[in-house]
Amino acid sequence: MRKIVGILFFLLFSTSLVSAQKYRLGQRPVKENPADYTIPVHISATRFRPCATVGINAECGEGVYVDATLNGKKLELFGAVDKSDLRLINPGDYVARLVKKTRDGGSAVLGQEYYVLLPDKTAWICSITGFSE
Repeated sequence: MRKIVGILFFLLFSTSLVSAQKYRLGQRPVKENPADYTIPVHISATRFRPCATVGINAECGEGVYVDATLNGKKLELFGAVDKSDLRLINPGDYVARLVKKTRDGGSAVLGQEYYVLLPDKTAWICSITGFSE
């Protein structure tokens, strides 16, 4: 019996419980590899909203909305950011990578999550919130 409990205890704590990188709201990935980012992004405008909410019953947080051309499509992106970090998200050319597709098999575009590589080698976590033309 002790051997079984010992083996189960070992297996439980020897495997990683985290299957993918997850970051808290406002926390950004650091020291990212530029080779992982292959999707071209052009940001044409930014708007800072001091009380932007994501989803129903979400906390009031600070966020930035950007008008961007992502992989040839004109979209609106939203991501949490502090006022001090807003200076990093300026109009210009960037690269991104797709992190999370939507649950319905990827046919929907709204809600897809991207990491946009910023000049200081950190990533801005954002998601598609709308379309523009």
